[in-house]
Amino acid sequence: MELEERRALIANFLRKCVTYSNDSISRKIARGEEESEIAKWETYRDFTDHAVREVLDGDLDDWLEEE
Repeated sequence: MELEERRALIANFLRKCVTYSNDSISRKIARGEEESEIAKWETYRDFTDHAVREVLDGDLDDWLEEE
């Protein structure tokens, strides 16, 4: 698998994680869960979204290179 394909595959997975996180945050807010629990999910979502950008920008290519 080429580097561009690996980038796209990983970015797609991470985007799905961001979508899941947003949906989970909405559910937790609707249930009235503690703000501290919601904040954990927001942090995870923000970190994951940042990772998507790093993958697509090539910042993590060292991690994606074949040994």
